[in-house]
Amino acid sequence: MELQLLLQGFMNILDPQVIFWCVLGVIIGTLVGALPGLGPTAGVALLLPLSFTIGELNALTLLMSIYQGSMYGGSLTSILINVPGDASSAVTTLDGYQLTKKGKPGIALALSAIGSFIGGMIGFIGLIFLTPYVAKWAYVFGSPEYFALMLFALIATSGLGDKKLIKGLIAMGLGLLISMIGSDSIQGINRLTFGFFELMDGIDFVVVAIGIFGLSEVLILIEEKAKKSEEYKGKIPFRELFPTVKQILRNKWSIARGSIIGFLVGILPGAGATIATFLSYNLEKKLSKTPEEFGKGAEQGVSAPESANNASVGGALIPLFSLGIPGSGTTAVLLGALVMFGLQPGPLMLQKSGDLVWAVIAGLVFANVLLFILNTAFVPAFAILIKKAQPYLIPLIAALCFIGVYTLSNSFFDIGLMMIFGLLGYFMKKFDFPLTPFVLAVVLGKMIETNLRQSLLISKNDMTIFFTRPLSLTFMLLTILILCLPVISKIYKLTVTNRRITKHEG
Repeated sequence: MELQLLLQGFMNILDPQVIFWCVLGVIIGTLVGALPGLGPTAGVALLLPLSFTIGELNALTLLMSIYQGSMYGGSLTSILINVPGDASSAVTTLDGYQLTKKGKPGIALALSAIGSFIGGMIGFIGLIFLTPYVAKWAYVFGSPEYFALMLFALIATSGLGDKKLIKGLIAMGLGLLISMIGSDSIQGINRLTFGFFELMDGIDFVVVAIGIFGLSEVLILIEEKAKKSEEYKGKIPFRELFPTVKQILRNKWSIARGSIIGFLVGILPGAGATIATFLSYNLEKKLSKTPEEFGKGAEQGVSAPESANNASVGGALIPLFSLGIPGSGTTAVLLGALVMFGLQPGPLMLQKSGDLVWAVIAGLVFANVLLFILNTAFVPAFAILIKKAQPYLIPLIAALCFIGVYTLSNSFFDIGLMMIFGLLGYFMKKFDFPLTPFVLAVVLGKMIETNLRQSLLISKNDMTIFFTRPLSLTFMLLTILILCLPVISKIYKLTVTNRRITKHEG
């Protein structure tokens, strides 16, 4: 049944209009991913206003293609000028740029493109086969289960793999506070409107997303002086973009391992592509017969993390499509877009809008093929374009921010709000507060509140309802475990240190 829907999805995306938006999306995504500081979340957020004017399928194809393209694009600057486009591409600089310095930029870019393509395909195969099963399982979810799952997603995003748990929780709390602005979803009482009738319906998520990701980056770029990074001055011959069969076979297992790690880590809320790339890189270094080559131009140091990076996209979309739960900043923005299109992410969306969902998934597969072609045939052109675009980056992003927000409702009040969120995002970045928990809390806040209050109505205000149902109990225990991880980690480190001291003294 699912394969029939997927085939129908491929038929739907063969429409010339859809193909146009897919091509445009992958080009924009590649450039956005390559430009330092932007990345997939900012890229998708900046193009949200445009997406509301072109129809659901065209819009979602555009946004998903930007998401996928930006995951590819980050490796370009990592390899050529030693500047990662975003955090998930940072690990690629370790060996990618070293290969460039050795006069092998073509090999590094080719392995990156091949690894990204294979990783993306493995991620989408997992997405195609797992999404319907997870969605069927989601039908047993009631309000208590949804509340516990959303709480777990928020806490995991705030603290999983991050030593700054407190800052993550503060960002999450601030996001929840923003989500409460406007009418109460149960009783209709106005909250935190401060006398502004414009706030009665709450704050438009697009305003928050563009301010927190786009405008804040403009402020960061203005503050920072242009960094004179090392650049590869040589040419990249077209023939160099196709490695030999021997080179591909030498990297086959690193690509396979990276793809599996990326897909599995991508499913986990809060883990994301950055953790996936570092995990795959460290695994390859441990398994390598020549670990000393890593950091000096090891091919596996490029192929493995780039495979993981792109495989994580398919993994991250599974909880979004099947449960309506975003696991990263980018999928949180995509969730906001789905809601604004009147769709209800989760099992009901697959049931009511299955044709659209499967067409979007088919579009992702098509975009992945398109990106592989672009990232082999047009890499030199992209490299030149990225270099030429740098001086115009600040005015371009600023213009997109202001025009995008104004076109939403022709409201100067929204522009003022965007500027406030731009300043908030700037200070959060400066003081190292994570943005993802904040955005996720803004998106999920009302849903968390609604499910909490519905659960308490069912149980007659008995909080034990979350601990007496198997699924909600599981998510609550996982949430508690994440909150306790820093303490457990400190105790473990102290124990190991004390043992070493005891052995040394003995």
